[in-house]
Amino acid sequence: MRRILAILGDFYHPEIYLKEALEKVKNKEDYIDYIIPDDFSTDLKNYHLIILGRGNRIEQDKDKVWMRKDIESNIKNYILEGGKFLVWHSGLASYNPESLFVKDILRGYFKYHPERGKVEYFGKSPKDGENINFELFDEHYFVYCDKERTNVFLYSQSLNGDSIAGWYHYYGNGKVVCITPAHNEALSDKQFLEFFKEIMEWI
Repeated sequence: MRRILAILGDFYHPEIYLKEALEKVKNKEDYIDYIIPDDFSTDLKNYHLIILGRGNRIEQDKDKVWMRKDIESNIKNYILEGGKFLVWHSGLASYNPESLFVKDILRGYFKYHPERGKVEYFGKSPKDGENINFELFDEHYFVYCDKERTNVFLYSQSLNGDSIAGWYHYYGNGKVVCITPAHNEALSDKQFLEFFKEIMEWI
C-alpha cells in the first residue's frame, strides 16, 4: 500500500474537483489522507507521496498565506530523505518566487493565465519516453521554470503563446514533479486523466 498525503483546493479551485480526479487515477493500493495546511506540521516520513494542489493565499487575501517557514522546512526534509512531491496546477500559484520553497524545491512558479480556451499539451513521458499529446479547453498556465536545473518533459501551446507545462528533478534522495494541467471542468477530461494516471504510476 502507498500512503499519500494530499492538500487540495483553494478559493479558485474547489477541492471536490481535484479530489474526484485524484480518486479516479489512484491505484487500488493507494491510501490518501486529505489534510488542511496546518497539518503539514505532522510527521511526513511515512508517506510515499505528497500532492500539493492549492495556492498559497488564504481565500483571496494576498497578504495572508499558509506556507510558513516550519512547513517549508518540513517539506524540504521530507523530500531530501527520499519523499516524492507532486505539485499540481494551483500548487504553483502565489508562493514567493524568492523563497526557498520556489527557488530551491520547485524551481518554477505560476505567472499568469489568460481566459480559458483551447490548450495543446505535448512532450515526452518521463515514464517511458513515449509521446504525450492531448488537448483541453482550459486555463493556459504561463510559468517561469528554471529549466537549467530541472528536466522539462511537457510543453503547452495556445493562441496566447507557449509555455513549459511539466518538469521534474531529484532533490536529495527524493523527487519533485510539477505539472500545470488542469483546472476545474478540464479535470474530468479523459485525455487529462490518462496523462495524470501515468504520472501517478511513474512517480
